[in-house]
Amino acid sequence: MSLEKRPVTRFELLMDAGTGAQKAGDILLGAFVGMGQYVYVEPMIPAEISPPARSRPALSGVIIRLADFDVTNIGNDTDLILAAHEIVLDRRLDDNEFNPTCKILLDMGDQEANPDSYEMVLKRCTKLGLSVIPFQVDAESQTIVKELGGKGQNLHYLGMLSYIYNMDEEMVQKEIIKTFGKKLKEDIMAKNVTLYHNGYQLAKEKVFFRVEVQSHKREGEQILIDGNTSMSMGLIDAGIKLYSGYPITPASSIMHTLAKNFPAYGGMVHQAEDEIAAIGTAVGSYYAGQPAVTATSGPGLSLKQEFIGFATAAEIPLILIDVQRSGPSTGMPTKTEQSDLLAALCGSHGDYTKIIISVSNVIDCFYAPHLARYLTEKLRVPVFILSDFQTANSYKVVAKFKLAQMNGSVDDIPDFVFDRFHMKRLTGSIEMVRAQQTLPGMEGGMRRITGLNTDEKGKISYFSDDHQRSHHVRNEKIHHVRRALTTPEMFGKDSNEILIVGWGSSRGAIEEAIYMCEKNGVPASGMNFRIVYPLPLMLKDIFARYKKVMTIEVAYGDMLKPSPLALLLRSETLKDIHPLIAEATGRPVRPRIIMKKIQEVLK
Repeated sequence: MSLEKRPVTRFELLMDAGTGAQKAGDILLGAFVGMGQYVYVEPMIPAEISPPARSRPALSGVIIRLADFDVTNIGNDTDLILAAHEIVLDRRLDDNEFNPTCKILLDMGDQEANPDSYEMVLKRCTKLGLSVIPFQVDAESQTIVKELGGKGQNLHYLGMLSYIYNMDEEMVQKEIIKTFGKKLKEDIMAKNVTLYHNGYQLAKEKVFFRVEVQSHKREGEQILIDGNTSMSMGLIDAGIKLYSGYPITPASSIMHTLAKNFPAYGGMVHQAEDEIAAIGTAVGSYYAGQPAVTATSGPGLSLKQEFIGFATAAEIPLILIDVQRSGPSTGMPTKTEQSDLLAALCGSHGDYTKIIISVSNVIDCFYAPHLARYLTEKLRVPVFILSDFQTANSYKVVAKFKLAQMNGSVDDIPDFVFDRFHMKRLTGSIEMVRAQQTLPGMEGGMRRITGLNTDEKGKISYFSDDHQRSHHVRNEKIHHVRRALTTPEMFGKDSNEILIVGWGSSRGAIEEAIYMCEKNGVPASGMNFRIVYPLPLMLKDIFARYKKVMTIEVAYGDMLKPSPLALLLRSETLKDIHPLIAEATGRPVRPRIIMKKIQEVLK
């Protein structure tokens, strides 16, 4: 048996939907963190509800990137795959995310009933040059799985992976008990623990290699959290008091988390009958003086557009979280994409004004609601927070968040929130279309609420001067933000052959790609936007320092159709900007592919 020490590795567990691959991943995650290693996790979730077992749509699993340094993205390619049967393996090979030296552990338990299918997939692996290690769950474990009604095989695989990645067997067992202890009877728990140890022993007998990633002692209190949970906690800390939404993947877990925790902080969750009612409730709450938020994904964003325009015209604060997924229409609900930028930017009719904040990791997710509340209450314009499936569902270990506890005035927002999003506090007098901005019930403060155009006193007006003034005032609010923006986050040298620009979940891959470029002598730099609209005034001057500027987007684009960010940057800077990567595959962008594309462009 050989023990290979690596600074970073990536592996996958592939099973059928509903058989516990992601739960096994959660247990591994907790154990890795406890051992002092850095992890980044991506769940693979099927879009169909209860797809048939042993079918390609049933692929469910988890990708884990393990490192001895802080990792910011899911990485490049996979070094090891453990597959429950040949069909999920065959489906995953289609994505072409494996290293040439990738090792595959394939459960042969279904081979006797499906010899032709297994033979075909094994031949495919041979053709790809992949090493397959066949195994079969031992007889005792098969009996236990039958006794558990077909459940528990994930614990057996968990044991195998624990051995391969040189994990402390007892530490993982403690994570299993911590995860299931309150849910399972003692005898059922004992059977699951036996399955785990049997898997560990099987790997010991069948697998002749182990991988070790160096551990580090972390200072201070650390937490393991995913993007949507972080966003939920951030909403509480930002002083939001009402969440109104309608269930939709991948935004729903924000509602689920708040439903459990919000009441303890004086908050309320309202599950509306549809997306339109959800945003209407959020607008109504903010009109009454209670900070509110609504969250959705692509199809829901389309339904909310009229109320977004209404909030703009009526000057009622509005925070809208859009956890993007692949589109258009229903698209691929459990795949990631960044295609909603233009829907947020231009979705509602007329010249409606808005601010768009993006989140690139779990820390951004926590603090974005604070900035969104500050901006929407100061300016009375809609503020979007754009996340996506990858950011929402990816776990990361971070230092415990510094709390702001914004229960009073939004002016109490701490400076470090502005620093994180590369802007300064708003200064100067901010004019409103209507001078009267009182809350309902205030004596002498009658205020007209309408989507019709009004004059300064709030009286409905169809005069051209009043309408032109309304547009000017609303846009001047956005210009206040534009003037407050500082230089966006930069990676690498401040002048170079090429600058690659991205936003949201592409940030980590861009940062790592630039680091790889610098190590390999490739003259490239990077930029990441946390506020995507408006853009900073100095942007044109920054771009002038680079011979080429290109974008990285998980959204479609080609030579005749600019991708969304490229289109926006062209209009803002009048620079001929094309996408370096603009793919709507549903898969995250990878650092190695970014570097390869940069090298091709610079040839």
